[in-house]
Amino acid sequence: MAALIALTAAGCSRLPTVYAPPAQAAGFSDASGAGLGAMVAMADPRADAYIVGGFRTASEGSWRWSYDRPVLRFYLPNSGPLEFVMDLTLPEQTFAATGPITIGIAVNGREVDRLRCEHAGSYSYHHAVAEELLRRSAINIVAMTPDKTARRDGGEKLGFVLTRAGFAE
Repeated sequence: MAALIALTAAGCSRLPTVYAPPAQAAGFSDASGAGLGAMVAMADPRADAYIVGGFRTASEGSWRWSYDRPVLRFYLPNSGPLEFVMDLTLPEQTFAATGPITIGIAVNGREVDRLRCEHAGSYSYHHAVAEELLRRSAINIVAMTPDKTARRDGGEKLGFVLTRAGFAE
């Protein structure tokens, strides 16, 4: 009988306290955009989600090496006119092997511009993108194709170093 009383008393405990779910990170709650936004910095721990291909698998801190055909994806909201922007560097060692390079920039499969890099160093690029090339409230693909790359000992084809890229009003 004592065992039955102990078992019955054990079932009469308080219910666990209910807590609200944790706050979600800004910009990463939209299911249709898979957590993507209009801009990415390579230093962002979520940068891999934006990369379709053509980049080194690991970031070197605030930047990442591109290969011969780097491709990124972005989720664009319904908003005003947009331009594609990117901050990149053409390192001295790479420039010594390639000389000046031209980077073709395509949005959703259509070339929008060509950036000519005449010297080693940093470039801050921006170019308006025609509205008919953009997919609003959807994923947009951007390819940045250098016409020349530098070969490393391991066979890597290094293009340029990307710091950030995306769309801005």
